Amino acid sequence: MGRGYRLSAPFPPGDLSGTMEVVGVDDLASRPVTRVIVRDPGSSPEDFIDLAERLGLHGVSYFIGWSAWLDIAPEGVHKAMALADVCARRRIDPADVLAMGDGRNDLEMLRWAGRGVAIGDAPLEVRLAADAVTGRFDEGGTLAELSRWFDLV
Repeated sequence: MGRGYRLSAPFPPGDLSGTMEVVGVDDLASRPVTRVIVRDPGSSPEDFIDLAERLGLHGVSYFIGWSAWLDIAPEGVHKAMALADVCARRRIDPADVLAMGDGRNDLEMLRWAGRGVAIGDAPLEVRLAADAVTGRFDEGGTLAELSRWFDLV
């Protein structure tokens, strides 16, 4: 498929963008992937935290979103790793990086960046991992933080 998603069932509208193809579970299991997403709109994030603990996910990185969303990737694959690669190629010191995030999949990135800023409505563990917390996204928190560093007028 290249870029896009192979799904066992349609996702709720707006959850994914790009090419999507609904296929059988056997087809899903027969090809290599870079990421697995598990989504159950009828569950809570707490249900997914319990599920991840029961599954005993070892040798992979996993993140529970702010909705009932579970991302599973190879161990060590996360946003901080990608940023570190980009910064190394561009000779940018991590101390000069501003990263903002609102989900558990942002934890490593927020800890890695010179300035990690959690969006105000992020889960508590994300806010605690950050150097600072800005306002909620829907209240302009991202813009407020960017305006501290850049002339956006």
